[in-house]
Amino acid sequence: MNINRQQWDALGKLDPFWAMTGKSNWDLPAFWQTGYVQVEDLRREISQLGYPQQFHRVLDFGCGIGRLAPAFCAWFDEYVGYDVSEALIQKARNLHKDLDRAQFFVTQRDRIDLPDNSIDLVFSFGVFQHIPDRYALFQIVSEFTRVLKPGGLIFFNVCHHIRWMYRIQLRRRLYWLGKRLGILDYHLFYRFRLYPQSVHALSREALQRHLHTLPVHILFSRSTSPHVAPHQLWEYALTKHG
Repeated sequence: MNINRQQWDALGKLDPFWAMTGKSNWDLPAFWQTGYVQVEDLRREISQLGYPQQFHRVLDFGCGIGRLAPAFCAWFDEYVGYDVSEALIQKARNLHKDLDRAQFFVTQRDRIDLPDNSIDLVFSFGVFQHIPDRYALFQIVSEFTRVLKPGGLIFFNVCHHIRWMYRIQLRRRLYWLGKRLGILDYHLFYRFRLYPQSVHALSREALQRHLHTLPVHILFSRSTSPHVAPHQLWEYALTKHG
């Protein structure tokens, strides 16, 4: 997790908006609106599942600067955002200081500092593909299950395959080479368009084996990427046994 924290702290200091969306130069209302659109899509999706059964508390894991926080606060009584980056969490706290029902925390190791059975919806999107350690990822999914209420919902996506020509991740390698040569982050990012962000794949079989060790029921697992896409992403929806 330390390598992951370094990557996202660097991005959080350079351009937290790009880190969340791949785009810079956002105005805030338009940026928050992307969160409302994504949460509304999620609402339509889960209305067909019948889960979660309550809407008191939502956990946004990998929340960044809280792009989804205003939209989730319009739906849930309480929003809890976790992220590995101190830089992103500090930015989130500043941006949402008037959002009374939102809290933001830095992820410590692979533990989520919340009570058992305390969350109605766990949401994590665009996060797992940036975690290099598969066992850390498994621990996080186990933590999702621990904090989830029976009758709650876990919704996340994961990369199951990267086409070979994209596995080199040349921009990331050149970024860290530039760092070792003493080039400032600002120049690496803005002048040379290099970044520290890494992408990792986890086999579907490995994830399925881990899920079968947990007290969860898989509501669906499905591909969301075209067959020719460089990164093959899948979505998962899980609920917890009572």
